Amino acid sequence: MGKRVALFLILILLTGLLLLGYFLQQGRNHLITDPYLAVPAGACFIIETPDLQGFINSITSGKGILGEVGKIKELEDFNRSLKFLSDQVNKEGFKNIVNGSNAIISFHAQERGKLKGLLSMPIPHDVKMRHIKEILHQSGITSVNEINISRNTLLEVPYIVSNRMDTVYLTIDSGLLLCSTSSEMIQNIIQPGEKKDIRSEPGFLRVLLASGKNEHKIFIVFANLHDVIKPIFGDNYKYLAEKISKLAGSGGGDIYFNEDGLSVSGYAESAGTTEFLYKYKSVEPGTFHTDRVLPASTVLFETLILPAFIPRKNADSLVTEEAYSLAKALKEYTGEEITSAYIDIKENPVSDNKIFIYELKNRIQAEQIFLEELGSEYPDSNIILFQPDEQIRIPVYRTPFKGLISLLLPEFAGKADDSYVTFYDDFMITGSSYLTISRFLYDNLLNKTLENDMTYRDFEKTLPSRGVYYFYCVPGRVTAYWSEFLRDDINKALVLNKSSINKIQSAGLLFAPSNGMIYNSISLMFKEEARSESTSEWETLLDSYAATKPFFFTNHINGTKEIFVQDINNKIYLINSAGRVLWKVPLNERINGSVYMIDFYRNGKFQLLFAGKTNIHLIDRNGNYVERYPVRLRSPSTNCMSLFDYDKNGNFRLLIAGEDKLIYAYDKTGSIVKGWTPFKTSDIVRSEINYFRISGKDYLVATDDLSIYFLDRRGNRRLTLKESVKRAPGSSLRLVSGSEPSIVFTSPEGTVQHIYFNGSIKKINIKTFSDNHSFDFSDIDGDGVGEYIFLDKGILSVYDHNNTEIFTRDLGSPELGGPLNFIFSPSDNKVGVFDNKKNLIYLINKDGEVVNGFPLSGASMFSIGKLSEKSGWNLIVGGTDRFLYNYRIETEGN
Repeated sequence: MGKRVALFLILILLTGLLLLGYFLQQGRNHLITDPYLAVPAGACFIIETPDLQGFINSITSGKGILGEVGKIKELEDFNRSLKFLSDQVNKEGFKNIVNGSNAIISFHAQERGKLKGLLSMPIPHDVKMRHIKEILHQSGITSVNEINISRNTLLEVPYIVSNRMDTVYLTIDSGLLLCSTSSEMIQNIIQPGEKKDIRSEPGFLRVLLASGKNEHKIFIVFANLHDVIKPIFGDNYKYLAEKISKLAGSGGGDIYFNEDGLSVSGYAESAGTTEFLYKYKSVEPGTFHTDRVLPASTVLFETLILPAFIPRKNADSLVTEEAYSLAKALKEYTGEEITSAYIDIKENPVSDNKIFIYELKNRIQAEQIFLEELGSEYPDSNIILFQPDEQIRIPVYRTPFKGLISLLLPEFAGKADDSYVTFYDDFMITGSSYLTISRFLYDNLLNKTLENDMTYRDFEKTLPSRGVYYFYCVPGRVTAYWSEFLRDDINKALVLNKSSINKIQSAGLLFAPSNGMIYNSISLMFKEEARSESTSEWETLLDSYAATKPFFFTNHINGTKEIFVQDINNKIYLINSAGRVLWKVPLNERINGSVYMIDFYRNGKFQLLFAGKTNIHLIDRNGNYVERYPVRLRSPSTNCMSLFDYDKNGNFRLLIAGEDKLIYAYDKTGSIVKGWTPFKTSDIVRSEINYFRISGKDYLVATDDLSIYFLDRRGNRRLTLKESVKRAPGSSLRLVSGSEPSIVFTSPEGTVQHIYFNGSIKKINIKTFSDNHSFDFSDIDGDGVGEYIFLDKGILSVYDHNNTEIFTRDLGSPELGGPLNFIFSPSDNKVGVFDNKKNLIYLINKDGEVVNGFPLSGASMFSIGKLSEKSGWNLIVGGTDRFLYNYRIETEGN
């Protein structure tokens, strides 16, 4: 099929363009006839363009969705032919040859589903065949044969593209230039006698008149599609060609394409009662609701507004008497909308991934009718409770109501096993698999639905808001579903070209009755970067983007971990280990720095302690403030609050620096600690205060932009340094243990500085770094000795205690955050960094290699921990789409 189309298009160059260029340049611009007169009835596809040169250049530009088509190996010859044609069109002398005349390109079925093409184009009235031969000769084509048919001359023109020779045929008839790779087609057109043109096909003329005047257009005659599309289906699904051919009479519309995709808007006309769309001409269009409950993992769905119907039995062997009885009983309570959806669940058989969703007028009454139809003797063993956590229990019924959808809408679903049933919100959901039903319920509990999916929402804007039928799919993720229906070699081609198909983010179609016809809108959304598939265990929706590093909080009731996080609108959330939001509470400020878990009442129940710029906050597990909180700070803070328990007895000390350059100490009730003298620093303190105990002495260490201070528990100086030092803004301050313990950090230029507890200082110049570098000290290789870790200008560098480079890793982005140190076991430590520009997170092994499976999508600082003692490691991070992601990660200990 591709070869024939390509050969046909080449003909346009060899004849029509040369001919029109020759005569139009002589000022003979009067076009005298209608190109549709020559298009025979029987065409299945028709393209009309007012600008043939522009159309050819657009589809061969190499950009956008059409550019991606050019990379498909199976269409290699076709695309080479198009490129050859484009090159010729843009040569000097051809640039302005097609001006003001519509060209019609039609495609006609031939044997074994192949297509033959025809170009019909008006030309000046005084163009003769001798002029055609002259122009062909000037272009270098000399071996042209003439065939006389009745009163016409048919030229037979051989040509070569991609080392292949073929022949095109052309003639002039009634002021039209006709070109085709089929001599038989042209002969049939020019033979005398009455003939019907394409406008005699059912509904075609009305659709044509409703199209735009100066746009590229495409039309389909559905009845003529049968022989073309039948070969693409597998042996068991040839009947689908018949269904498609009976969709309507004719349809089409205006074509718009750019680098972001392609769209077609126009009308379909259905005049026959046996055609699928006929019954929808009288249905009132509505706004679709099911996408608010469809999981974001839905990769294909069809939703329609039901016409008036009566449940009826059919020959479907899957339909049971119980299903027929239920269909009749529920008719009064079902709404207008029914959806068939395919959910992409990798661990589930493809055949089990389909569900049906019925909108209900009255959920309570419908569920009561359903239970009555089940009967009082229905065994409890056939009820499976969906229970993602201790609070949620939703029954899923294994029922005898097999084939319910086939009764209500046989042409919509075909044969289907939908014996599993549940109810959620204002919908009844059926399917053939408990796993698929439970996935639907789980994603809804996490608000992970299409309504909240950014890619889907962008796509939804490209279609009208009201209709009677809506189809949507993610092409790259439905190949497994389609493989059941398509021929083996086509399935193989789809798999081989998966990378190109994945760049089509979404595709959809919407029908709506309008002007006595069906308005149709088709949209394909394309992005050069292929749509990625999430590998998270769960994703839960926040009201806005995550703004803080997620914190693992212990549930004192069952010992599992819960996630505490704040969004950019300062709302705080507690999320359980299943991903469900337990509560969300607005806060009047952004959390600054670390979050701590304390047992305020010393009764085994935990609370969340943190500070903002003006207050200290203490929140219990139910989202309520503990008595006396929030506590207003004596001075607005300039650094993160630090929490210390000097003697491990629950007698907490909260240290925080203020804008007045004083360091304050509060107890757990928010009162100023008695005996503490607020210490005055020389400049603003921006980093958190550290605490170390060395040889039985306590050291509180604070730094500002000018110096470093060692204090005791009362706020007095404990140590005076022998020389001045400065700390880099991005440097951590760590304790180096051993016989001579020291504090290590870096200066603004990257010099490593060790301060010993006798006041002496040791400086090490490993390498010069920028003022924006980050530094940390940790035992990466598990040998018991710490390493120096630098992150600067997108490069992660690690040096051992002898200042020898262990590895340097360039992550290809200057906007990296970190490093974050994660200890999985004494011998398994890793470094985390995050890319603020690309929204990616990395985990790096001790040898400098990126951990398998990384980078992952993430747009915030991330945390790693265990959600339960039995689970492996979980990485929690916020995304660019307002979701909080939970990734399961593999380590040496897993």
